[in-house]
Amino acid sequence: MTILVTGARGNVGRAVLDALVAAGQDVRASSRDATTLDVPDGVAKVSADLESPETLEAALDGIGSVFLYTQRQGIDGFVKAAEAAGVRHVVLLSSAATLEPRSAQSRIARLHRSVEEALAAAPFAETVLNPGAFATNTLGWRQDIAEGVIRTAHPDSRIGAIHERDIADVAARILLDGSHTGEALALTGPEPISFREQAAVLADVLGRPLAVEELTPEQAAERMVALGFPPEVPPEILRSWARTTREPSLVTDVVRAVTGAAPRTFRQWAEEHRADFS
Repeated sequence: MTILVTGARGNVGRAVLDALVAAGQDVRASSRDATTLDVPDGVAKVSADLESPETLEAALDGIGSVFLYTQRQGIDGFVKAAEAAGVRHVVLLSSAATLEPRSAQSRIARLHRSVEEALAAAPFAETVLNPGAFATNTLGWRQDIAEGVIRTAHPDSRIGAIHERDIADVAARILLDGSHTGEALALTGPEPISFREQAAVLADVLGRPLAVEELTPEQAAERMVALGFPPEVPPEILRSWARTTREPSLVTDVVRAVTGAAPRTFRQWAEEHRADFS
């Protein structure tokens, strides 16, 4: 059985690819433009774009399982193409936003839920991964770190930052053994950690002092929009951060339950990514 990994250029997609290759699995990697992919020896590459249904038949030919990134545009065409190709199991990278009590009012949650629902109605099995905040989000601080001051709203917001390789290890295990079908798995790091605490860890790992400057929500939203966020998204993120200053975000032990290994700490992530801040 061959497994298709979509979004293989992404942090999680590439980590899924590496985990499957390490397990000796036959893997096919896809991206909108396969010529941009750098993959391990022996891994086939294919261009696939959910918004271009004509690319899906070749990408899914001979595929038994798929690791899929959430993308609303084209999901109905993907479901049809996957069914026609005989795909048996899709593992979706979704978002913890769909698990939030107020998710009905969240644009982020609605986007992800629409894809979850399309897969739930499909004739093949699905498993939904709902990770919370990614540790890789702190890569957005690179310019701040170069200036010695990390600027963020709600610096005492405590989130269960998760290492991308923990998400990937869960996905790879499920793709390999076909477990957890029909389930939605909330994935987090091992403990809630505030942005202020993350800054302190990075300062220690990088060996340089890092101050923390608290921004107003308005200032933080402006920065997010400048980075490419749709204008309606930053207020949702900032409201979530405000909530977790009062009550830390959920932390689960799902990573350990699925993989048998404890989730990696933020310090482990920072040490692995030290060069990314150079």
